[in-house]
Amino acid sequence: MSTLQRRLKVANGTRRRAGTGLQPTVLALSVALLLSAAAQAQDATADKKATDLDAVQVTGIRGSVYKAQDIKRDADTFVDSVTALDIGALPDRSVTETLSRIPGVTIDHFLSVGDPEHFSAEGSGVQVRGLTQVRSELNGRDSFSASGGRSLSFQDVPSELMAGVDVYKNQKADMIEGGLGGTVDLRTFMPFDIDGQKISFSLSENYGDFIKKYKPSGSALYSNTWDTDAGKFGLLVDVAHNELATRTDGLFVRPFFKTANSDLNGDGSNDEVWLPRGADWRTLEYERKREGAYVALQWKPSDDLELFATAFQSKYDELWYEDAIFVSNDPTQVTLDASQPYELEGNVFKSGRLTSASGVPMGTDIRASHRKSKTTDYSMGLKWNLSDATEFSTQFQYIDASTRSLDSTVSLGVNVPYIDVSLGGLPSIGVDESFTGNPENYYWGFTMEDVVNNKAKELAWRADLKHSFDSGFFKSVKFGVRTTSRQATSIDTGYNWQAVFQTWMAWWALPNDQMPGLDLNDQVNSSLVNLSTFKNFYRGDANTPGAFYAPILATALGFPGSYSAIHDAAAPYYSCCYGGFTPRQATEEYTNDQNEDTRAVYAMLNFALDDTAFDGNIGVRVVRTENSASGYLVYPNVAYAPYLGAGQIEPITAKNSYTDVLPSLNMRWEPISDVVVRFAASQAIARPDFGDMQAYQLLSANTRDGVTPPTDGSTLAPDSLNLTGSSYDNPYLTPMKANQYDLSFEWYFSPDRGGMAWVNLFRKDIKDYFRRQSQLVSYPGVDGNSYDYLITRPVNVGTASIQGAELGWNQFFDFLPEALKGFGMSANYTYIDSKTKVPNDLDVVPVDTDGSLFGDLPADGLSKNSYNVALFYEKGPWQIRMAYNWRSEFLLSVGPNGYNGGDGGIAWKLPVYSDAYGQLDGSIFYKFNDNVQLGLEMNNLNNAEQRTIMDQVGAGRRVTSWYVNDTRYAATLRVTF
Repeated sequence: MSTLQRRLKVANGTRRRAGTGLQPTVLALSVALLLSAAAQAQDATADKKATDLDAVQVTGIRGSVYKAQDIKRDADTFVDSVTALDIGALPDRSVTETLSRIPGVTIDHFLSVGDPEHFSAEGSGVQVRGLTQVRSELNGRDSFSASGGRSLSFQDVPSELMAGVDVYKNQKADMIEGGLGGTVDLRTFMPFDIDGQKISFSLSENYGDFIKKYKPSGSALYSNTWDTDAGKFGLLVDVAHNELATRTDGLFVRPFFKTANSDLNGDGSNDEVWLPRGADWRTLEYERKREGAYVALQWKPSDDLELFATAFQSKYDELWYEDAIFVSNDPTQVTLDASQPYELEGNVFKSGRLTSASGVPMGTDIRASHRKSKTTDYSMGLKWNLSDATEFSTQFQYIDASTRSLDSTVSLGVNVPYIDVSLGGLPSIGVDESFTGNPENYYWGFTMEDVVNNKAKELAWRADLKHSFDSGFFKSVKFGVRTTSRQATSIDTGYNWQAVFQTWMAWWALPNDQMPGLDLNDQVNSSLVNLSTFKNFYRGDANTPGAFYAPILATALGFPGSYSAIHDAAAPYYSCCYGGFTPRQATEEYTNDQNEDTRAVYAMLNFALDDTAFDGNIGVRVVRTENSASGYLVYPNVAYAPYLGAGQIEPITAKNSYTDVLPSLNMRWEPISDVVVRFAASQAIARPDFGDMQAYQLLSANTRDGVTPPTDGSTLAPDSLNLTGSSYDNPYLTPMKANQYDLSFEWYFSPDRGGMAWVNLFRKDIKDYFRRQSQLVSYPGVDGNSYDYLITRPVNVGTASIQGAELGWNQFFDFLPEALKGFGMSANYTYIDSKTKVPNDLDVVPVDTDGSLFGDLPADGLSKNSYNVALFYEKGPWQIRMAYNWRSEFLLSVGPNGYNGGDGGIAWKLPVYSDAYGQLDGSIFYKFNDNVQLGLEMNNLNNAEQRTIMDQVGAGRRVTSWYVNDTRYAATLRVTF
């Protein structure tokens, strides 16, 4: 029975009592949920006057909940949705935040995956059931950003253009492969979705209370349909512009090291104590501009034929810049000053003064990251009813995506006499402010840039044929083909760190241990720095030094000219070995070209037993993938092994192909009226990202332990050398694979009023994970012989299982007294557990700063618990919504920046976790009439603090960073005609 038929039946007072005999089915739900649902079910069965639903249009929050419920109930696999019935009416200001409201979907609040040092206000890194292998679609077709991955950067897409977001959690044979974690389909409006003419626009003024800046947003939609002698025509035009500015302040306590540099009891011998490398702080300002345009045409020349064409473009312009002070000292030389008050917990530092023999070298930098991305999608297709029983459809699509970015850092150096640190809650940090406030104590430290220029395009075509049967168990059969051709060119120079002046240059590259000051010449001098005062740092809640000097923003954004000026000005001060600046160019060494062709066929049977309300589908999809990658092999260049090479660059091409057979089964049964039981089983794949399949390999050679490199020009034999190569790419990777299962119980206890409860159990058995491992690989030398190199790169290895449950409850409390009938609630909870059997290579296994090893770590990006609670009130002209989103702790990364090194001869890398995080958002709208709405949208009302945790075997587990961000407000006007 269709959704409309069910609601007509309800409107005529013929619906059966909802929930009869359901207690055994919903034991997993709480008693409170059952009592509340039963109360609404009883009210829903009361006598009602007949209503013509075709004449009643439900809008606002209630209408969106109804629509999402209908999609879930009528779906032929496992789907959860968020919908918008009006332009710009998704419940959040970004697609990423909207996705986090869906059960089983989580986001992290960092600018890039695995980076714990840069917070993101709107979030990024979408995971479905703890997996980042998420496929993105636009209206059921491919969509991606040119960022080296396979999916869209969801934060790049204007939410104002969206009609809804659907998350598919299992597979059907007619779905495009690749969604091992899940598939996110972004839906736009089509002209035929809207009757007649519609003109809408929205205007917003966004304000961040921390950065104290206003930014505008706006969107406009025009849609119309015309009935003509040539058939029905439809046109829809939708444009959006959205700007945002935020500020984030962060505090950091760096990793602890076991040292014996401090005589704490004055007995003349040093005591062994765990001391932090230091502590530091920073302020990051973020600005982004998001633009989108969408045009859709539809033509229905007859009842049997419908054609469409769409064009979609999203553009993203992101700039963030930070003033940061950071420790750059040798952590093994840190000393606890026993002449000042200090406190230890056992032999682990808690508070005191940290110093070293020559002070504490620190860096003060300006870092700016500017990224511009654009994705353009052109699609066209048709649907043709060849007969009453046979339907044919076909679609063509062309996607063109590009990303250009510059990540630029210019740093000064300053050797502070000491750092005072007190731990416990927010850390208290102190330095000699008269020292850091004196520009004479600073010197130019280093420059570092990373330049990216990526392009990708794809041409896709699919055709589907469905034939329905008049009777019998099998209701229809569906066949289809799909082919794609995708090309991607990636240019990434990598981070190019180049020293200007460093303390370790003393007495060899510099004539003495005195660092040249800021005034190098008439161009590079103290006019290029400013005093960062950190006004209202951490909203005034942190005890932190107030000022230091750092380069101005123009020095970072002025790359490459500003870099050359700084390095050229430094050249006269060197006694040897340094001078000048050579930027990495977008040359062949950093260029990688990839091509991927896929060809897929599928067959799917739809079946049903009408008398028992049982239906489903069974099918198989077969897809052939062919990859090729063109890149470069860089040979070693060491004087004592000339037979290996002389640093020459050799073009290489790698080809790979594989075939996947993906069966699927979906079943749905309604044993009792308004109770739906679902089951799904399928096989899914997730191809490796294009950024992981580049054909690039850098070979290295150095002497084995105990072998001294010769200085007389002689040659060493291969058995005296370590021949290695490290890469984060492997063009021969194949997809991760999963067997996945879902079982759900859904109770639509008030289907005409948005009331439902559900429990969904799921499991994924995964194999062929992507993990870095070391293997011996043979490469030729210039002498004609082959040599074995120990190559560390990603390979397919290991297994994992992920299982869990999703619980949800939606309800409008219409059984309450009249004044309270506008209240409603939506809540969901997700539990995920995982087990992995993935061997860790020594190159990537976590290691403490003293060489100690860790036990098994959880899967990265996976929170065991997460939930959403939304309360809303909609009555008369008022729409009020409050929503809280929370996820528990999860592993961010092992050995990210700031948490790895080689100090003391130990290659250490620490696991870093995101602490539990919850955020409260809300909105209030007042509807003056059917055409005009005015409201206030609010984000981060609870001023949530994001924390990260570092784990150490010897020093223990502790919070390592703290962040605060804006509470954001948007005054919004919506007008519809």
